[in-house]
Amino acid sequence: MRIILNKVTETVMQIIHDQKMLEWLKMQVRILEAWREEVAERVEIDVPVLMRLERHYAWLSSEVSMLEMEMNKAHA
Repeated sequence: MRIILNKVTETVMQIIHDQKMLEWLKMQVRILEAWREEVAERVEIDVPVLMRLERHYAWLSSEVSMLEMEMNKAHA
């Protein structure tokens, strides 16, 4: 019984950890989005910086979406 309870506790802690990590990653996406918008609104747009931000934003957004789908499947 104690072993089962320990496994359940480990699983719950992993879920909480995964959810916190996912929320942290979502915050990073929002930060990149705000930074990208701020760079795009400048009078003198730094195109290379804007393009790098756009690529990173697109990549991270995609990764977060995939992780979120995997977490939803795992916890369903």
